[in-house]
Amino acid sequence: MIFRFDRHFAGLRLLLGLLLAGVAAIAAAQPAATIVFATGNASVLAADGAARRAERGAAVAVGDTVHTADGRAQLRFLDGATISLQPGTQFRVEQFRFADQGGRAAAEDRVVMRFLKGALRAVSGLIGKQRNEQYRMDTPVGTIGIRGTEYGATLAGGGLSVTTYAGLVEVCNAAGCALAGPGQTLLVADGNTRPRLQGGGQAPTAPGAAVPELPPAQVSPQLPAPPPQPVMPPPQSPSPYVPQDSGRLY
Repeated sequence: MIFRFDRHFAGLRLLLGLLLAGVAAIAAAQPAATIVFATGNASVLAADGAARRAERGAAVAVGDTVHTADGRAQLRFLDGATISLQPGTQFRVEQFRFADQGGRAAAEDRVVMRFLKGALRAVSGLIGKQRNEQYRMDTPVGTIGIRGTEYGATLAGGGLSVTTYAGLVEVCNAAGCALAGPGQTLLVADGNTRPRLQGGGQAPTAPGAAVPELPPAQVSPQLPAPPPQPVMPPPQSPSPYVPQDSGRLY
């Protein structure tokens, strides 16, 4: 009887362990985005190694890696952000949390992605626009941060290239950080080389870009002009001294 009870207890423990593992797997695979369209041989590789074809309407979960191969794919995240992936691109969702609060991003919301190779174009959603400090795009040579931005990035053997179309992009690595405003491109050769602006341009400094907009200066009230001062005649040169009792000059 004791032997049979131990076997039964061991079976319950195994079943409970499987259930807990399943719950953990579901929690780890929270949906982050939906595939808007996919062409060619684009596929999705799950965190557990299972591969599936990238199909329109399918979910992309945290831990999934999208491989476009000879095709293309566009993802729409729950916060409204879009990522368009070009042929030969590998892209992974590493962290995502978004609890829609009536069109507002919460302080706990975040998105962390990894751009492994290829080319993409990104348009910010609510997290990038309202909680930009919680937005991060990691690459092998640097990390991309944004300020309510639309940008394109290319990652190949020659390094990383990031072009800003709207807003502001910041790229940082072990060597430092650099900013790019609309129409500017940042180049990063490797993880130990500081990002630089293409063409040696100046970093953005306009209000609303790198420098926050300041309130307009207060204008002092105009005071009435002082009345004109009378013009004094020029001083006369001193006359020679003539003593009262002599007519001769000394």
